[in-house]
Amino acid sequence: MRAIILLVLLLTAGAASAQFLPEPKGGQTVYVVRPGDTLWNITERFFDNPLLWPRLWELNAFIDNPRLIYPGDVIALKWRPNVPVVKIEPQMKERGIVTPPPPPPVYFYSRGGSEGFISPDQWEHMGSVISSEPPKILLGEGDEVYVNVGAGDDVVKGDEFTVFRTGKEVYHPLSGKKVGYKVAILGELEIDDVVAKHMSSAKITRSFREITRGARIRPVETFVKEVVMRKSEEGGLGVVVETLNNTELQGGEDIFYIDMGKDRNIVPGNLLSVYTSPRKAYDPDRNKMVTVPGAYIGSAIALSVNEHTATCVVMKSSRQIEKGDLVSIEVDI
Repeated sequence: MRAIILLVLLLTAGAASAQFLPEPKGGQTVYVVRPGDTLWNITERFFDNPLLWPRLWELNAFIDNPRLIYPGDVIALKWRPNVPVVKIEPQMKERGIVTPPPPPPVYFYSRGGSEGFISPDQWEHMGSVISSEPPKILLGEGDEVYVNVGAGDDVVKGDEFTVFRTGKEVYHPLSGKKVGYKVAILGELEIDDVVAKHMSSAKITRSFREITRGARIRPVETFVKEVVMRKSEEGGLGVVVETLNNTELQGGEDIFYIDMGKDRNIVPGNLLSVYTSPRKAYDPDRNKMVTVPGAYIGSAIALSVNEHTATCVVMKSSRQIEKGDLVSIEVDI
């Protein structure tokens, strides 16, 4: 009797995600990298969504580092499975392959760990950086330092610590009430040698910004690098209470903090729209003050959420984002 042929798709976990890329524009299936290209702008060009670049990376397994692609590289834009043929006994019924639904979109934050947050109190620390070898004012990745924790603190070689600084008090730009303290994550270090009851040598393994003597340390924290975009159940309105660098922000991957958190059912992955605050203007024809509505600035996504605040990253903006701007939590993605 004639054998029934069943096509069996052998997919890796990465390919399973990569196959859910949309159809590329113009039906083009490959692309040759040109000078200045990145996976971000290639996915924006062919799929109208730069946030799909991790899937394009998975589709092209020869790319070791997504930041390093070179002119002349041939990038596949469409998933093509290997299709082996397997013979099945005639008594067996043919079973169709059920295509799973596409995974939800994912936002990857390339500087994960550096975003900081607003803490309601001074963030508890275990010790501090007290010196370096050789002595330096500004410290960074690879530098050798001394910290004031050791055998008496149950520290052993190989222990990892988050290096941080608790900054200024943050006050609400509209109500004037105290919101908390801005915590800046400076980097990470690893204990090389425990030299005394309360002293160890260590090496800075990651540095997001300059580290100085007196920077505080605590057991290493896990910070968000990737969040799944989620719809909000309720929506809501909030206010930008602080920015990462105390300056006006513009462009992708800048950080700001809002006065909404778990108490407002915000979760990592919620999308936000950002607007300028409404302002007063004088109407000379009617001889009175009128309210000018706020203007749309751009979009952002919640990276991490505390009880009353959330840390957000700018996805796209047309102008500066600053303290006092309004945010609206979107109910669709």
